[in-house]
Amino acid sequence: MKAGQFEGGAAFVDGGYVPLSEAKISLFDWGFTRSDATYDVASAWKGAYFRLDDHIDRFLASLDKLRLRIAHDRAGLREILHGCVRAAGLQDAYVAMVCTRGVPPRGARDPRLAQNRFYAYALPFVWIAPREKQLQGIDLHVSRRHRIAPESVDPTVKNYHWLDLVRSLFDAYDQCRDTSCVTDADGNVTEAPGFNVFVVKNGGVMTIAKVDGLALPHFPGPVTTRLYDGYWAMHDEAPYRDPVRYE
Repeated sequence: MKAGQFEGGAAFVDGGYVPLSEAKISLFDWGFTRSDATYDVASAWKGAYFRLDDHIDRFLASLDKLRLRIAHDRAGLREILHGCVRAAGLQDAYVAMVCTRGVPPRGARDPRLAQNRFYAYALPFVWIAPREKQLQGIDLHVSRRHRIAPESVDPTVKNYHWLDLVRSLFDAYDQCRDTSCVTDADGNVTEAPGFNVFVVKNGGVMTIAKVDGLALPHFPGPVTTRLYDGYWAMHDEAPYRDPVRYE
């Protein structure tokens, strides 16, 4: 497989690499019909993966917790992910690894009988918020929607249970806010659609400029600046870099 064979994006499906337009999943896969799946997302920046081993660790841990199995060991998984970026010819990439429960025998309802399926894909790097919005700061809506309780779905396993998050986004857009976060039954902030929420007391807040229209003081704060600069500086440090092999 040559570098850039599927320019702009590539997927690994059914044991081979294909362009994104040819990546398919069965209508009867429980990953689609029941959200019975787990995934993880890594990124490549300037031709190198960032903390790839940590993402693989979390993905493998999620597989174990959901009793899912894939046919690839750690080394094989790493090679597939490198292959997706190489096939797409991307320097900066968003890369996902996904395992679904798969399709059980006809009429079966026992998840142990399903054949688990593994997929991976790479596409151009995706920003949750573009750089200009990061500098400007977002207006965050604190939704009354409750996140699924950890007693029901283990939050340490990445999953596609997003209906509560999607409804919270519509709540935010209806009030002309940029995005949202959801709470638990006690009113504590839990997470947001596609990102975590952190609060630093007496020191500065990440790039949130307003909460439900109320402006926050000292934006951007010193902690925000240190976090941002430190995070991107880590991309150049050898322990966190895994250069993509394009040849």
